[in-house]
Amino acid sequence: MTTPQFKLENFKPGKDFIQWNESMSHKQDIDLYYEGSHPFIRHVEKQRLHIITDLIKNHMVKNNLTNPVIVEAGCGTGHVLEEIADTIHTKNLIGIDPLQWWLDKAELRLGNRAKLIKGFAEDMPFENKSVDFAICTEVIEHVIDPKVVLKELKRIIKDDGLIIISIPNEKLINKLKDIADFFKLYKKLFSNIPKRNDDEWHIHSFDLESFKECIPENVKVHAVKNLPYVFLPLRYVLTMS
Repeated sequence: MTTPQFKLENFKPGKDFIQWNESMSHKQDIDLYYEGSHPFIRHVEKQRLHIITDLIKNHMVKNNLTNPVIVEAGCGTGHVLEEIADTIHTKNLIGIDPLQWWLDKAELRLGNRAKLIKGFAEDMPFENKSVDFAICTEVIEHVIDPKVVLKELKRIIKDDGLIIISIPNEKLINKLKDIADFFKLYKKLFSNIPKRNDDEWHIHSFDLESFKECIPENVKVHAVKNLPYVFLPLRYVLTMS
């Protein structure tokens, strides 16, 4: 399978992308990924959630923030929002996602602890400089134009706000998948994960350098964390403003 190419229509995804995205969301169960993957994968994703909440906490302390406005673009079924709600006190937790059935699942998970909005990361319903934290984790590889999304995240954060992005290191992940497949371990270890996400649901295949090429000039990268280990960067978590 080759990932189809899409274009934005007036800076928004068109109907063809929406339909394709909907079909892929049913094909790849995000809840099964979080809860039914190999224990090592669940460890990596749990570590990602902990790092995101730690980054929020540290920035709140540094800037003396209380009750921050936290927006997650591409919130899915609410796993990241749930981690934030469990560890950070705020009445302004907001998730935005284009898939209604995912938002329905997120509502079941979160109750009234977050406000959920149907929409796109390319065009979020927030005023300029109105958000303390803009989070987009394991999403940017799914969007049509990452630069448009990054510009939107930059638009909505306050002057002392923080953008938190995470991306899969696709090139390294694919190499490790090939090794597992060579030794006939792939199905045992990764039964619910495609051999090539960049031939499935990932429109973009990133490593750190190729992602940095998508970052607009007015967006500054502050730090990059490797997950789960410095020597094994399967994921990158970036803080930006």
